[in-house]
Amino acid sequence: MDLPNLPIACPPEPPPPQARTPRRSLQDFAWTASIVLPCALVAVLTTRLLGPLSLFWPANAVLLGMLLRHPERASAAGWLGALAAYLAADLIAGTPLPVNLGLNAANLTGVVAGYLLALRKLPADAFRLAQPRAIWPLLAICVAAAGAASLVGGWASALLFGRGVPAGVADWFNGELAYYITLLPMMLSAPRDRPVRGLLAKALRPRRWQRREALPVAALAASLAGAILVGGPGVLALPVPALIWCALRYEVFPTLVLTALLSVAQLFAIAAGLMALPEGNLLYIDSTQSARLGIALVALGPMAVAIVNGARNDLLRRLDHLARHDHLTGTLRRGAFLERASATLARLAAAGRPAAVLMIDVDHFKRINDRYGHAQGDRVLAAVAAELSAGLRGGAILGRIGGEEFAALLPDAGPPHARIVAERLRQRVAALSLPAEGTPEGTASPPEGITASFGLATCGGGGARPQALEALLARADAALYAAKAAGRNRVDTATDTDTEESPDA
Repeated sequence: MDLPNLPIACPPEPPPPQARTPRRSLQDFAWTASIVLPCALVAVLTTRLLGPLSLFWPANAVLLGMLLRHPERASAAGWLGALAAYLAADLIAGTPLPVNLGLNAANLTGVVAGYLLALRKLPADAFRLAQPRAIWPLLAICVAAAGAASLVGGWASALLFGRGVPAGVADWFNGELAYYITLLPMMLSAPRDRPVRGLLAKALRPRRWQRREALPVAALAASLAGAILVGGPGVLALPVPALIWCALRYEVFPTLVLTALLSVAQLFAIAAGLMALPEGNLLYIDSTQSARLGIALVALGPMAVAIVNGARNDLLRRLDHLARHDHLTGTLRRGAFLERASATLARLAAAGRPAAVLMIDVDHFKRINDRYGHAQGDRVLAAVAAELSAGLRGGAILGRIGGEEFAALLPDAGPPHARIVAERLRQRVAALSLPAEGTPEGTASPPEGITASFGLATCGGGGARPQALEALLARADAALYAAKAAGRNRVDTATDTDTEESPDA
């Protein structure tokens, strides 16, 4: 039985090239432009607090993340749309054209470098941050993108603003690296289904928001307030314990959202003078630039903890699935079925709601094994289980009790409804046509068809006395014996006096 696959945020390789229609090219152009333009406009209009360069520039990391999630959009028209949006944002902000061209050439160079390296080197699980080994390739992508942008941006700054090349390169590199480390992992780990609603749901409600679930967020907000009040060289690290707590409590994506929000809040607190930092100049990096880089590097710790914790939880879920589910049919094992069905039946009994139990036995299964082999018998069991699972509704619980026998609990099913369900399942099994291995397609195996007998027992509802699961199973088993004695491939309903033995299967 295959374990359930986790969603992958992005394929590791771009899709095969397809013919580009003018309409599709226009869509790619508009798609990338709609991503870059709002991010760039917000940055150039509100965050150029430290001179000609923005304090916080999310456009590059957001664009790279979205292109890695949707590589089919990385067409020539898509890249042209991104460039047009970069230029348009600076034109709207009144940036002179030479400065506009120089700065945005650096922006696009970094995104292109990161994209090409990611598609070549980044393993598939890095796109969903499912394993700790994804951290280092992802960090390499961030460094490469920041490095490529800094080489172009450093020289552009020197020519356009009269700054030294080393200072310009250092400023670009630490800024771009901070943005990529802060935002790119969050973009890659974001849920793909329900893009907008899913993002908010994952960020704001990692599980059910109970009081204890909000404590890590409250601690994070308190630590940020404390850093603003205390000041000094250690303020950037003050929220780290709260971030680690968030990483241990929440999933990867909500943790990265909180980390990104904290990083942005710290950047603006420093720029506004709310968070005091020691003055100094080390090589070509001043205290603000150093703080920006430190904020991003601090984010690596919670990210690593969240990824490791997520991988551990995923492994535990897989192990639990293996322990509880039958490897052949995918249904619950006997012990897991009895445990889950007993708990469900107790809840139904406490609420005075009815329930039904089905015992199901594949007819003449020993004959199938003897005549067609055990491999064919396994295929029959798997096919029957699939039909039973597909025919059950709502919160029904299905388990393999042993050999060719299955059991099902039907919550809120009174006698008439339970009988209808049982008949529907019987008909689904009887309609099975299983092609035999090594025979021409369409040849049914076994030739006499596959059928199953059903025993049904109901309880509860209407003030009836509740029964334990063991008693219901015994009654359903007696009804099953009666069904087999009456010719098989039928449903019999239990009575309180069902005690007859069944014939051999």
